[in-house]
Amino acid sequence: MAHLARLFVPLALTATMAAGAVPSAQAAPAAVGDVQMMGVTGGSQVWHTIRYADGNWQLPWGVLPNTVYATMLSTVMIDNVEHAVWRTQSGHPYQYSYVHIIRYGNGTWEYADLPYDPVDGGLTDAQAVADIGGRLAIVRKQGNTLRLAISRGNGTWNDWETVPTTGDIGSFAVSGNGSALRLAVSTADGVRVGVYDRSAQGTWSAPNWTPFNGGSATQVAITEVGSDLQVAAVAQNGDSASIWHSILHSNGRWDQFGYVEGAAGTVPGVVSVAVTASRGTMQLAVYTGAFGIYHTIRYSNGTWQRFDEVPDSEGIANVSIAGE
Repeated sequence: MAHLARLFVPLALTATMAAGAVPSAQAAPAAVGDVQMMGVTGGSQVWHTIRYADGNWQLPWGVLPNTVYATMLSTVMIDNVEHAVWRTQSGHPYQYSYVHIIRYGNGTWEYADLPYDPVDGGLTDAQAVADIGGRLAIVRKQGNTLRLAISRGNGTWNDWETVPTTGDIGSFAVSGNGSALRLAVSTADGVRVGVYDRSAQGTWSAPNWTPFNGGSATQVAITEVGSDLQVAAVAQNGDSASIWHSILHSNGRWDQFGYVEGAAGTVPGVVSVAVTASRGTMQLAVYTGAFGIYHTIRYSNGTWQRFDEVPDSEGIANVSIAGE
Protein backbone atom coordinates (compact mmCIF):
# COMPACT_ATOMS: atom_id res chain seq x y z
CA MET A 1 0.00 0.00 0.00
CA ALA A 2 2.92 2.38 0.61
CA HIS A 3 3.83 2.35 -3.07
CA LEU A 4 0.24 3.03 -4.14
CA ALA A 5 0.10 6.04 -1.85
CA ARG A 6 2.99 7.63 -3.72
CA LEU A 7 0.97 7.62 -6.91
CA PHE A 8 -1.78 9.86 -5.53
CA VAL A 9 0.40 12.98 -5.54
CA PRO A 10 0.91 13.64 -9.27
CA LEU A 11 -2.78 13.99 -10.16
CA ALA A 12 -3.23 17.22 -8.24
CA LEU A 13 0.15 18.49 -9.38
CA THR A 14 -0.58 17.90 -13.04
CA ALA A 15 -3.81 19.86 -12.73
CA THR A 16 -1.94 22.67 -10.97
CA MET A 17 0.66 22.94 -13.69
CA ALA A 18 -1.93 22.73 -16.43
CA ALA A 19 -3.65 25.74 -14.90
CA GLY A 20 -0.39 27.67 -15.17
CA ALA A 21 0.27 27.97 -11.44
CA VAL A 22 3.46 27.06 -9.62
CA PRO A 23 3.23 23.46 -8.30
CA SER A 24 3.59 22.87 -4.59
CA ALA A 25 4.35 19.16 -4.33
CA GLN A 26 6.61 19.50 -1.34
CA ALA A 27 5.25 22.36 0.74
CA ALA A 28 7.47 22.06 3.81
CA PRO A 29 10.29 24.62 3.82
CA ALA A 30 13.87 23.45 3.53
CA ALA A 31 16.01 23.92 6.62
CA VAL A 32 19.74 23.72 7.22
CA GLY A 33 20.54 20.03 7.41
CA ASP A 34 17.67 18.95 5.15
CA VAL A 35 18.74 17.05 2.04
CA GLN A 36 16.70 17.10 -1.15
CA MET A 37 16.53 13.86 -3.15
CA MET A 38 15.34 13.50 -6.72
CA GLY A 39 15.19 10.58 -9.13
CA VAL A 40 13.65 9.30 -12.34
CA THR A 41 11.17 6.42 -12.64
CA GLY A 42 11.00 3.87 -15.44
CA GLY A 43 8.40 6.09 -17.08
CA SER A 44 11.04 8.86 -17.14
CA GLN A 45 9.14 11.07 -14.71
CA VAL A 46 11.04 13.12 -12.12
CA TRP A 47 10.24 12.52 -8.43
CA HIS A 48 11.24 14.42 -5.29
CA THR A 49 11.45 13.90 -1.56
CA ILE A 50 13.30 15.35 1.43
CA ARG A 51 15.40 13.78 4.15
CA TYR A 52 14.90 16.10 7.09
CA ALA A 53 17.69 16.97 9.49
CA ASP A 54 16.04 14.75 12.13
CA GLY A 55 16.40 11.69 9.87
CA ASN A 56 12.77 11.41 8.78
CA TRP A 57 11.70 11.39 5.14
CA GLN A 58 8.94 13.40 3.52
CA LEU A 59 6.33 10.94 2.25
CA PRO A 60 4.79 10.33 -0.13
CA TRP A 61 7.24 11.29 -2.84
CA GLY A 62 6.00 14.06 -5.14
CA VAL A 63 6.16 13.91 -8.92
CA LEU A 64 6.99 16.94 -11.04
CA PRO A 65 4.23 17.27 -13.66
CA ASN A 66 4.83 17.06 -17.39
CA THR A 67 8.21 15.41 -16.91
CA VAL A 68 8.67 12.65 -19.46
CA TYR A 69 11.73 11.06 -21.04
CA ALA A 70 13.95 12.63 -18.38
CA THR A 71 17.60 11.53 -18.30
CA MET A 72 20.90 12.89 -16.96
CA LEU A 73 19.30 14.38 -13.85
CA SER A 74 21.66 16.45 -11.70
CA THR A 75 20.83 18.69 -8.73
CA VAL A 76 22.49 21.21 -6.42
CA MET A 77 21.47 23.59 -3.63
CA ILE A 78 22.36 27.29 -3.96
CA ASP A 79 21.38 29.59 -1.10
CA ASN A 80 18.50 27.37 0.06
CA VAL A 81 17.21 26.96 -3.51
CA GLU A 82 17.41 23.57 -5.22
CA HIS A 83 18.37 23.55 -8.90
CA ALA A 84 17.58 20.48 -11.00
CA VAL A 85 18.68 20.02 -14.61
CA TRP A 86 17.87 17.12 -16.92
CA ARG A 87 17.58 16.27 -20.59
CA THR A 88 14.30 15.39 -22.29
CA GLN A 89 13.28 14.42 -25.81
CA SER A 90 10.32 14.70 -28.14
CA GLY A 91 9.30 13.99 -31.72
CA HIS A 92 10.47 11.44 -34.30
CA PRO A 93 13.33 11.57 -34.96
CA TYR A 94 14.06 12.62 -31.40
CA GLN A 95 14.74 16.26 -30.65
CA TYR A 96 16.67 16.78 -27.42
CA SER A 97 16.27 19.70 -25.05
CA TYR A 98 17.16 20.53 -21.45
CA VAL A 99 15.03 21.50 -18.47
CA HIS A 100 16.10 23.65 -15.51
CA ILE A 101 13.68 23.86 -12.60
CA ILE A 102 14.23 25.40 -9.18
CA ARG A 103 12.60 24.65 -5.84
CA TYR A 104 12.42 27.51 -3.36
CA GLY A 105 12.67 27.14 0.40
CA ASN A 106 8.89 27.45 0.76
CA GLY A 107 8.37 24.37 -1.43
CA THR A 108 7.24 26.10 -4.64
CA TRP A 109 8.77 25.26 -8.04
CA GLU A 110 9.60 27.43 -11.05
CA TYR A 111 11.22 26.87 -14.44
CA ALA A 112 14.49 28.72 -14.97
CA ASP A 113 16.91 29.61 -17.75
CA LEU A 114 19.63 27.51 -19.35
CA PRO A 115 22.48 28.48 -21.69
CA TYR A 116 22.10 27.98 -25.41
CA ASP A 117 24.23 25.02 -26.42
CA PRO A 118 25.17 25.23 -30.12
CA VAL A 119 27.11 21.96 -30.29
CA ASP A 120 25.01 19.53 -28.24
CA GLY A 121 23.15 17.89 -31.13
CA GLY A 122 21.98 15.07 -28.87
CA LEU A 123 25.56 13.88 -28.43
CA THR A 124 25.90 14.72 -24.72
CA ASP A 125 26.31 11.50 -22.75
CA ALA A 126 26.44 12.95 -19.21
CA GLN A 127 26.02 16.25 -17.37
CA ALA A 128 26.48 17.58 -13.84
CA VAL A 129 25.81 20.83 -11.98
CA ALA A 130 27.55 22.67 -9.14
CA ASP A 131 27.35 25.83 -7.04
CA ILE A 132 30.33 28.13 -7.51
CA GLY A 133 30.05 31.29 -5.48
CA GLY A 134 26.26 31.33 -5.65
CA ARG A 135 26.16 30.75 -9.40
CA LEU A 136 25.04 27.61 -11.25
CA ALA A 137 27.71 25.79 -13.25
CA ILE A 138 26.86 23.08 -15.80
CA VAL A 139 29.37 20.64 -17.26
CA ARG A 140 28.41 18.40 -20.18
CA LYS A 141 30.37 15.46 -21.55
CA GLN A 142 30.60 14.43 -25.18
CA GLY A 143 32.96 11.50 -25.53
CA ASN A 144 36.24 12.68 -24.06
CA THR A 145 35.36 16.38 -24.20
CA LEU A 146 33.98 18.25 -21.21
CA ARG A 147 32.42 21.71 -21.65
CA LEU A 148 31.49 24.21 -18.94
CA ALA A 149 28.93 27.03 -18.79
CA ILE A 150 28.45 29.33 -15.77
CA SER A 151 25.43 31.46 -14.97
CA ARG A 152 26.05 35.14 -14.40
CA GLY A 153 23.07 35.18 -12.06
CA ASN A 154 21.05 37.65 -14.11
CA GLY A 155 19.53 35.32 -16.68
CA THR A 156 22.63 35.29 -18.89
CA TRP A 157 25.48 32.79 -19.10
CA ASN A 158 29.16 32.84 -19.87
CA ASP A 159 30.14 31.26 -23.17
CA TRP A 160 30.78 27.52 -23.10
CA GLU A 161 34.43 26.68 -22.48
CA THR A 162 36.27 23.42 -22.98
CA VAL A 163 37.79 21.85 -19.88
CA PRO A 164 41.49 21.09 -20.53
CA THR A 165 41.37 17.40 -19.63
CA THR A 166 43.75 14.83 -21.09
CA GLY A 167 43.25 11.19 -22.02
CA ASP A 168 40.13 9.06 -22.23
CA ILE A 169 37.42 9.86 -19.68
CA GLY A 170 35.27 7.19 -18.09
CA SER A 171 33.08 9.33 -15.83
CA PHE A 172 33.16 12.77 -14.22
CA ALA A 173 31.63 14.78 -11.37
CA VAL A 174 31.74 18.40 -10.22
CA SER A 175 31.52 20.32 -6.96
CA GLY A 176 31.92 23.91 -5.90
CA ASN A 177 34.66 25.13 -3.57
CA GLY A 178 33.65 28.70 -2.85
CA SER A 179 33.96 30.49 -6.19
CA ALA A 180 36.20 27.74 -7.58
CA LEU A 181 35.09 24.60 -9.39
CA ARG A 182 36.41 21.10 -8.70
CA LEU A 183 36.05 18.46 -11.39
CA ALA A 184 36.87 14.77 -10.87
CA VAL A 185 37.32 12.22 -13.63
CA SER A 186 37.94 8.52 -13.76
CA THR A 187 40.01 7.17 -16.61
CA ALA A 188 38.29 5.06 -19.24
CA ASP A 189 39.99 1.93 -17.89
CA GLY A 190 38.94 2.85 -14.33
CA VAL A 191 42.40 2.54 -12.81
CA ARG A 192 42.91 6.21 -11.83
CA VAL A 193 40.88 9.10 -10.47
CA GLY A 194 41.99 12.69 -10.93
CA VAL A 195 40.81 16.14 -9.90
CA TYR A 196 41.11 19.39 -11.87
CA ASP A 197 40.55 22.74 -10.13
CA ARG A 198 39.27 25.87 -11.86
CA SER A 199 39.97 29.11 -10.02
CA ALA A 200 37.49 31.94 -9.70
CA GLN A 201 39.56 33.73 -12.37
CA GLY A 202 39.05 30.86 -14.82
CA THR A 203 42.47 29.20 -14.81
CA TRP A 204 42.70 25.42 -14.57
CA SER A 205 45.18 23.38 -12.54
CA ALA A 206 46.98 20.29 -13.72
CA PRO A 207 45.16 17.11 -12.61
CA ASN A 208 45.93 15.57 -9.23
CA TRP A 209 45.83 11.80 -9.86
CA THR A 210 45.54 8.86 -7.51
CA PRO A 211 45.38 5.11 -8.23
CA PHE A 212 41.98 3.51 -7.79
CA ASN A 213 42.48 0.39 -5.69
CA GLY A 214 38.87 -0.85 -5.58
CA GLY A 215 38.73 -2.48 -9.01
CA SER A 216 37.63 -0.54 -12.09
CA ALA A 217 36.03 2.83 -11.29
CA THR A 218 32.93 3.16 -13.47
CA GLN A 219 31.44 6.26 -11.80
CA VAL A 220 32.67 9.03 -9.52
CA ALA A 221 30.71 11.45 -7.31
CA ILE A 222 32.21 14.32 -5.32
CA THR A 223 31.33 16.99 -2.78
CA GLU A 224 33.37 19.54 -0.85
CA VAL A 225 33.03 19.11 2.93
CA GLY A 226 34.91 21.82 4.79
CA SER A 227 38.28 22.16 3.09
CA ASP A 228 38.44 18.57 1.82
CA LEU A 229 36.98 16.93 -1.26
CA GLN A 230 35.02 13.76 -0.53
CA VAL A 231 35.12 11.32 -3.44
CA ALA A 232 32.86 8.28 -3.86
CA ALA A 233 33.17 5.76 -6.66
CA VAL A 234 31.41 2.72 -8.02
CA ALA A 235 33.89 -0.10 -8.51
CA GLN A 236 33.30 -2.96 -10.91
CA ASN A 237 34.95 -6.32 -10.27
CA GLY A 238 33.65 -8.84 -12.80
CA ASP A 239 29.90 -9.08 -12.23
CA SER A 240 30.11 -7.44 -8.82
CA ALA A 241 29.85 -3.69 -8.11
CA SER A 242 30.70 -1.97 -4.83
CA ILE A 243 31.10 1.53 -3.32
CA TRP A 244 34.45 3.06 -2.42
CA HIS A 245 35.45 6.35 -0.81
CA SER A 246 38.48 8.61 -0.57
CA ILE A 247 39.37 12.16 0.45
CA LEU A 248 41.50 14.67 -1.43
CA HIS A 249 42.79 16.85 1.39
CA SER A 250 43.36 20.58 1.12
CA ASN A 251 47.13 19.99 1.06
CA GLY A 252 46.77 17.92 -2.14
CA ARG A 253 47.22 14.53 -0.45
CA TRP A 254 44.88 11.65 -1.31
CA ASP A 255 43.69 8.99 1.12
CA GLN A 256 43.63 5.47 -0.24
CA PHE A 257 40.17 4.44 -1.38
CA GLY A 258 38.28 2.45 1.26
CA TYR A 259 35.40 -0.02 0.97
CA VAL A 260 32.25 1.80 2.12
CA GLU A 261 30.10 -1.26 2.71
CA GLY A 262 32.70 -2.54 5.13
CA ALA A 263 31.96 0.47 7.32
CA ALA A 264 28.29 1.24 6.58
CA GLY A 265 26.84 -2.21 5.96
CA THR A 266 25.95 -3.99 2.74
CA VAL A 267 23.38 -2.98 0.16
CA PRO A 268 21.54 -5.40 -2.14
CA GLY A 269 23.11 -4.01 -5.30
CA VAL A 270 25.12 -1.07 -6.64
CA VAL A 271 24.32 0.76 -9.88
CA SER A 272 25.19 4.39 -9.15
CA VAL A 273 25.98 6.75 -6.26
CA ALA A 274 25.28 10.39 -5.45
CA VAL A 275 26.78 12.52 -2.67
CA THR A 276 26.24 15.90 -1.05
CA ALA A 277 27.60 17.92 1.85
CA SER A 278 25.30 18.81 4.74
CA ARG A 279 26.19 20.25 8.15
CA GLY A 280 29.81 19.19 7.89
CA THR A 281 28.94 15.63 6.88
CA MET A 282 28.83 13.76 3.58
CA GLN A 283 25.52 12.11 2.73
CA LEU A 284 25.58 9.32 0.15
CA ALA A 285 22.75 7.68 -1.75
CA VAL A 286 23.14 4.52 -3.80
CA TYR A 287 20.74 3.33 -6.46
CA THR A 288 20.66 -0.44 -6.14
CA GLY A 289 18.54 -1.36 -9.14
CA ALA A 290 15.41 -3.39 -8.32
CA PHE A 291 15.86 -2.87 -4.58
CA GLY A 292 15.41 0.90 -4.41
CA ILE A 293 17.68 3.59 -2.99
CA TYR A 294 19.83 3.28 0.13
CA HIS A 295 21.28 6.16 2.15
CA THR A 296 24.14 6.67 4.58
CA ILE A 297 26.10 9.49 6.24
CA ARG A 298 29.84 9.87 6.78
CA TYR A 299 30.41 12.00 9.87
CA SER A 300 33.25 14.45 10.38
CA ASN A 301 35.06 11.97 12.67
CA GLY A 302 35.22 9.42 9.85
CA THR A 303 32.49 7.08 11.13
CA TRP A 304 29.58 5.96 8.97
CA GLN A 305 25.88 5.59 9.69
CA ARG A 306 24.52 2.20 8.70
CA PHE A 307 22.80 2.07 5.32
CA ASP A 308 19.01 2.47 5.44
CA GLU A 309 16.56 1.97 2.60
CA VAL A 310 14.86 5.18 1.47
CA PRO A 311 11.11 4.60 1.91
CA ASP A 312 9.04 3.98 -1.23
CA SER A 313 12.09 4.30 -3.49
CA GLU A 314 11.69 1.12 -5.54
CA GLY A 315 11.55 1.96 -9.23
CA ILE A 316 13.29 5.34 -8.84
CA ALA A 317 16.67 5.59 -10.59
CA ASN A 318 19.14 8.31 -11.65
CA VAL A 319 19.16 9.44 -8.02
CA SER A 320 20.64 12.84 -7.13
CA ILE A 321 20.87 14.47 -3.69
CA ALA A 322 21.55 18.06 -2.73
CA GLY A 323 22.09 19.70 0.66
CA GLU A 324 23.80 22.67 2.29
